[in-house]
Amino acid sequence: MDKSRIALIAAALLAAGSVQADEAKRLLTSGNWEAYVYTDASGKVCYAAARATLSNDKDKDRGATAIAITHRPKSPGEVSLIAPYGFKKESDAEIQIGGMKHTFFTKGGSAWAKDAAADKAIIGAMAKGKEVVIKANPAKGAAISDTVSLKGFSDALAAIDKACAVKR
Repeated sequence: MDKSRIALIAAALLAAGSVQADEAKRLLTSGNWEAYVYTDASGKVCYAAARATLSNDKDKDRGATAIAITHRPKSPGEVSLIAPYGFKKESDAEIQIGGMKHTFFTKGGSAWAKDAAADKAIIGAMAKGKEVVIKANPAKGAAISDTVSLKGFSDALAAIDKACAVKR
């Protein structure tokens, strides 16, 4: 397993809750997306995640922003952003998929859509889109814009939907 894959797994698991990366079982790799399942105290948790492959930032060491969709027993379809560089305190992050924009609230190195209705709209747009552009202010440095390809997203979403019995 290469270092970038381990970093993606660790980042997504951090956003999904505390669990060791080796406890997650990979369901699928499709395009830039990976899908995993693990069990914690609340039950089965499934997530799909991908890292940005394009960035306007010249700092190659900051790490790429990732986006994840997580299904938990009582909250399926949660959309989150994972920033290994950390978000600026009390800042918002924004995603754009085609003409649709959504604002995320941030805390530390993670960000979430404002509510479940936003999560549902974002997932729908992702299923139809080509890329997600993430704009954010890191804890240090200038504003960034990262792009995550949605190639493979529909397959990864279908895998986690099936594994966690989420109906669309």
